[in-house]
Amino acid sequence: MLGTLFNSVAVAIGASLGLVLRRRVPEKLRTAVFSAIGLFTLYIGADMMGSLTRPIAAFVALVLGAGLGHVVGLDQKIRKAADRLGQGEGAAMVQSTLLFCVGAMTLVGCMQDGLRGDPSILLAKGTMDLFSSLFLAATMGRGVLLSALSVLVLQGTLTLLFSMMGTGIPESLIHELTGLGGILLLALGLDLLKIRTFSLIDLTWSLPLLPLVLWILDVTGFPA
Repeated sequence: MLGTLFNSVAVAIGASLGLVLRRRVPEKLRTAVFSAIGLFTLYIGADMMGSLTRPIAAFVALVLGAGLGHVVGLDQKIRKAADRLGQGEGAAMVQSTLLFCVGAMTLVGCMQDGLRGDPSILLAKGTMDLFSSLFLAATMGRGVLLSALSVLVLQGTLTLLFSMMGTGIPESLIHELTGLGGILLLALGLDLLKIRTFSLIDLTWSLPLLPLVLWILDVTGFPA
């Protein structure tokens, strides 16, 4: 859990510094940094998508995840709960949580920490998130600070689950989950750039559904 604790504290420190410096950062600079983060998020997402070898499985998982997410309505519930603390903070928390928690480094880092007690990947990720959270908070506000708790809960839960499993996840599944995470990051990048808004939390249901979809496709012999 050391890696997750470091990561969540790094986000909290970075976001706090961003909030302190917020009024000292010119609006044009905040907009430029915000655009840069969105563009880089698109790049990371596109790069991660190259891990996909079974795109049909990812597509089915996304469709099922979107449907399940719509029924559960977790995205709207989180936004409304956080927005009670201030206008727009729910969206900021959702966007920054996905930026910090969706990706290969989160998955592999939690696996390494949970299975092997090696937090090195999450320590590196936390250092990157320190700087990202600073600029995000300067642009988006207190919602980014709230995401530190999300990082602690989500990555902590993943690390705990991996430690309980006791064995590694197949490399092929890691590749597919990474590729699907790339698609979600593309959606996040478009959201950050204000090109298109997605119910991002609802779409993340596709990640836990992907292993089930792959298993069903394998059992039925359907090519994917």
